[in-house]
Amino acid sequence: MTNSIQRHANRITYCNKKIIEEKCNIVVDSIKLIGEGYDSKAYIVNNEYVFKIKFSANKKKGYEKEKAIYDFLNQRLNTNIKIPNVKYSYFSDDISILGYKEIKGTFLTPEIYFALSKEKQELLKQDIAMFLRQMHDLDYSEISLYTIDNKQNVLEEYQLLKDTTYDSLTDIEKQYVEDFMQRLHSTTIFDGKKCLCHNDFSCNHLLLDDENRLCGVIDFGDSGIIDEYCDFIYLLEDSEEEIGVSFGEDILRLYGNIDISKAKEYQDVVEQYYPIETIVYGIKNNRPDFIEKGRKEIYIRTRKDEKLRK
Repeated sequence: MTNSIQRHANRITYCNKKIIEEKCNIVVDSIKLIGEGYDSKAYIVNNEYVFKIKFSANKKKGYEKEKAIYDFLNQRLNTNIKIPNVKYSYFSDDISILGYKEIKGTFLTPEIYFALSKEKQELLKQDIAMFLRQMHDLDYSEISLYTIDNKQNVLEEYQLLKDTTYDSLTDIEKQYVEDFMQRLHSTTIFDGKKCLCHNDFSCNHLLLDDENRLCGVIDFGDSGIIDEYCDFIYLLEDSEEEIGVSFGEDILRLYGNIDISKAKEYQDVVEQYYPIETIVYGIKNNRPDFIEKGRKEIYIRTRKDEKLRK
């Protein structure tokens, strides 16, 4: 079985190698899979370039936006911190390809961060705060078509849930959804500054150099003109993959001119929405496993809340 799976993977890699060569006019001497998503794969090509390839019937889900934002940032940002600089690209209705030189560095992890001296930790937080401040202060009018309305997106996803799976949910699950929607309608966190955000600003997208300073930021696939607070969601997250709340709070203070309490509320609202978002993802992509995962997460959280109340 393992050999059969490997042969299938090798065939896919070979096919994608031919597609990259044909569409991007490059001779591929070596290709290695380094990551994959639901409808995408990423490769290291010729030990030098990262190539991302996505198959989708929806052109809007391709890489055109990502390339436009990379081009915009490479022209506008005044920083030594690197972001992908696209050299190869191809777009059609059913396939998107991006190719750029790999940015060398070590991905930030909690283990790396907590092993640093206090002075090194402070310098790294300053690097992150400065990068975000520069990016968020850019005049984005040139790329304003890439605006994302998070609140409206949630309202549309709620309607999709109501039109499809909602009636099959249990009373506990429905109550969780309705409690969240009530909070969504009452909060003011969506009324703040809009700016160009990475919108997936997590440790596994931040690269460090040999001195453990920030040297690169990758994967702007979710980026757009959106709420300023979006780029602090993962920085404030308390999880095994991220560094912790105090790390995010320190960066917010260094960043300056922002309501820290609202940034934390934004993070909490996004965290509360996660199970619902997971269910909706399953609906949109015909993935029953994601629907079940989201429903289970609601029960886990409901039980935790009940224990806390006791």
